[in-house]
Amino acid sequence: METEALERPADLTIWRTTPVSSPVAQPLRYDTLREAIKAAAGALTDPAKQPWIITEEGEILSPNWIRTYLN
Repeated sequence: METEALERPADLTIWRTTPVSSPVAQPLRYDTLREAIKAAAGALTDPAKQPWIITEEGEILSPNWIRTYLN
């Protein structure tokens, strides 16, 4: 991934892996991909949450991609 991509906006959606009574997940817009990854890292601490990121370029980053990037 290009370093410049980390400074572009990105959307983070956190899906739940267990049934919940809350509404369908809505994406949150972050000013930078770096911020979205940081927020996703927090969600990864809960096994019932699966964060997915869509970059400004349309690239879809899965929970596994996010885990690998953080390590």
